[in-house]
Amino acid sequence: MAVSSRQSSSFLPTLFTALSCLFVLLALASAVSCLPASPSPPVVDLSFNEHWKRVNPIVVTSADGTNTTVLNPSTNQVIAQGPATDGGGVDFSVPAVIWLAFVFTVGVPLALAGIRLWRVTTGAGVGLAATVCVWAAFINTVSAEGLSDLVLTIISLAAFAIGFLIGALNIGRMTGILLLGVLGGLSIGIRIILLRPGLLIPIYVANWFLLAVFMIIGLGVILYRQRFGLVSACAAVGSFLVALGIDLVLKKQSGMSTGLRFLFDRNSSHYLAIVHLGYHPPLITQILLGASLGAIPILAFAQHKIFRGPFRPKSTEFDSDSASFTEENIALNQEKETETRTATPAKDSLLSSRFSSS
Repeated sequence: MAVSSRQSSSFLPTLFTALSCLFVLLALASAVSCLPASPSPPVVDLSFNEHWKRVNPIVVTSADGTNTTVLNPSTNQVIAQGPATDGGGVDFSVPAVIWLAFVFTVGVPLALAGIRLWRVTTGAGVGLAATVCVWAAFINTVSAEGLSDLVLTIISLAAFAIGFLIGALNIGRMTGILLLGVLGGLSIGIRIILLRPGLLIPIYVANWFLLAVFMIIGLGVILYRQRFGLVSACAAVGSFLVALGIDLVLKKQSGMSTGLRFLFDRNSSHYLAIVHLGYHPPLITQILLGASLGAIPILAFAQHKIFRGPFRPKSTEFDSDSASFTEENIALNQEKETETRTATPAKDSLLSSRFSSS
């Protein structure tokens, strides 16, 4: 009873931490407004407002089509527009190469052996959640001038490093497990939503409600059946990152990168570059999205079969906190039974020889 009460008391704070991160992800779907001065407009385009929240900007194009302006309809002021590269770089620039190396470095181990990597896996869970939150917060709040892609990339990866360190330590390991489940659901939901041009559901906020459902399911699976949830989440997150890396090589910033910015970025200063241009995934991007979804059960089953041990390798006197619920206790008990059986092989063989001789 003392053990179960200790586990439940340490479990509740981490559950609240995971849910708070979930709510932060959902809150980042909202837009941010910018202002300054005003021009004169002949052609008005309102067709993209279904993908916007709060204010419905008006896109005004000059009669000769050479000048496009975004207006705030409530103030009739110009909304200054920025490039909206969101830290992804251009083609194979330095930030683009850094992101490319990052997604493969984190994604491949999770996809192939996440259930075996223990502290690396929990560290990646917290680190990736921190990266998503920090990146989305910055791209939705920067001004039209914004930050350079390299600076935003460094900030995002610094958030990953800090989160990884926390998740690898004992204090953050349970949070890492729970956040990995949330990220697994998020990665599946994002791929489904990005399969269709202009997102799966025409009403923008409805896509985020769908993502919330996937994140809650991912968290629930981890809580209900931990090993199944872990192998599934590792396969889901790993396959997503690998697919993103392949797409960055093949389509650079015009494939999944555009879809992610279209889904996460609702900064008014990026309206023209993000919402007005829309999201039109190339065929190869749609194939990669579908193939990576199909790879999830294959990778999860392979990890389950190849790595049969518990998620946490073994308790030591310096590492006595519980990391994997009842599955770990069962596995450790089995280890003790095996050690007991192998400790007396000579006695068993002597008894068997006596019985056979008689």
